[in-house]
Amino acid sequence: MAAVARKVERSPERLHRATYATDKRKGGYMIRVAGPQAGRFAGRVVPVTRKDGSESEEALVKLTWSGKDDETGENVALYTFEPRPREEVDEIPF
Repeated sequence: MAAVARKVERSPERLHRATYATDKRKGGYMIRVAGPQAGRFAGRVVPVTRKDGSESEEALVKLTWSGKDDETGENVALYTFEPRPREEVDEIPF
């Protein structure tokens, strides 16, 4: 199941919000989902909001952690996501 990077219209009535988060243990990125049922999205493709407000869809693979946010008390879950395939370059320019 390949994730498709495309722009998605933002819907203000969503109950959950997904954003990119830094994986402090392994390096790289994870997806942070906040909302009432944040831990129930493994195996689904969800819209993820970037810092600039644009969105793209990512496939959530595995639930890594779920619990309450210390600052807001909101339900939060961290997921690993399916990496997008990189464009292959036939010849490397010198």
